[in-house]
Amino acid sequence: MEFKTPPETRDFITKFDFGGDIPLPEGLIFEPYQVGLREGVDIAVIFDNTKEDPKGADMAFLRYQAGAYVPGHVHMGFESVLVIQGDYIENGQTFLPGSLIVRAPGTCHSMASMGGCVILASRYVPVKQLKE
Repeated sequence: MEFKTPPETRDFITKFDFGGDIPLPEGLIFEPYQVGLREGVDIAVIFDNTKEDPKGADMAFLRYQAGAYVPGHVHMGFESVLVIQGDYIENGQTFLPGSLIVRAPGTCHSMASMGGCVILASRYVPVKQLKE
């Protein structure tokens, strides 16, 4: 991918003041997510159009256990993340509940959590996994 301007200049980050952790909806069912790649991460899918269209969008709650780490990937489309609970870390920057992060196509990041977290994430196009 080539860009005239760095993709990160199109990112959007803001913080809503929800006063702390946001309660999760009842009835969410979390399952292990991409075992072997995303160790310590569970997912509760809201929708996943990638099953019908490999370039489709998806949305899910992701729960990171304390110490979880996910290797880097490249965004082929926009991704939106809302931190619901705990500490969510992208490329060494910590985001707390109420943080909204919108990543532009072409951006790269890895994710982690020191104490555990829950995020609500939506990707408009699946990501391309990087090799570390």
